[in-house]
Order: sequence, then C-alpha cells, then structure tokens
Amino acid sequence: MSETYTVSETGTYTEARAVTVMLSVLGDLGILASARMISYDKANNWMEDILYLAKARVLQFFELQFYNSVGVKIGTGYRYSLSEDGSLQENSGSGGIDPYDLPNGSKVNLFADVDWTKKNKTEVSSYLASRGWGTNGSPLGGQTSYERGYSKDGYGLMRYKITP
Repeated sequence: MSETYTVSETGTYTEARAVTVMLSVLGDLGILASARMISYDKANNWMEDILYLAKARVLQFFELQFYNSVGVKIGTGYRYSLSEDGSLQENSGSGGIDPYDLPNGSKVNLFADVDWTKKNKTEVSSYLASRGWGTNGSPLGGQTSYERGYSKDGYGLMRYKITP
C-alpha cells in the first residue's frame, strides 16, 4: 500500500498584480526622491529588487528606514507587509509620506524580510549579493499604525508607519 501527499501553495500572486501594486510603492519612493532622500535611479533599482523578491515568492515585508544626516537610524519608517490571501481589497493612492517631517538631511534605506526557508534561497541570495545587498539589516522596532493598502485582486501590500 502506498500513500501520496501533495502540497500546493495558494495565493493571489501574479506578476501582473505585483507590478500594479508596486507602482504605488514607486509613487512613495518618488516622493522621497523629490526630497533628495534617495536618487531616482536607486528608487528604480529598489523596485526591481522588490519585484524580484515578490516573483521569487520569498518576500514577507520590506521597510523604508530613515537615517539622520550622520547615518544614525532615526527609528521612523514605513513597513509594507505582503498580503496574498485575498483579504486585502483596499487600493489607496500612493503618497501621504511627508519627508519634511524628518530632520533636515535625512536619508532612506531599504530593508527586506526574506523567507530563507524556501527552496530557491541560494538563487535569491546570489541575486541580492549581485545587487549590492548586505546581510546585516534588521527591522525597525517601535509602534506600527496602519495607514493604507495597495492591492489588485486580493494581492497587495499593507503600509504601516513605524514610530519609536
């Protein structure tokens, strides 16, 4: 007697949905670029990397983390948590980030929380290394408050503001 087991991964992910949702994130990054907290080239590179991680199905969340002019983490930022179970139906417009609320000369960095238990972890690690990612990042602590959601057909990101 033999038994057969199958495992299926369900969710609302499609590449087209991910691209649509990430365009809202690009709007957020554009605000930060216009305030000279990040270059437009870096914003585009980050979008490529986030889309890669979403397509590789390893992205859990990512954060925009703010640093003061001497490179010290301020503790303020935005967390974008992935939702692909179909429950997120809100699709807000991008924006609502006020870069002038931060100390003069502030910069932004990207942190991504990757699920390293996936089978493609070696490929993902190689990709991130080739793009200049480090391995010493950490998520922000502090209080989170939900601000808005970006979604397409149940796939999306929930954006939270993080404060110390």
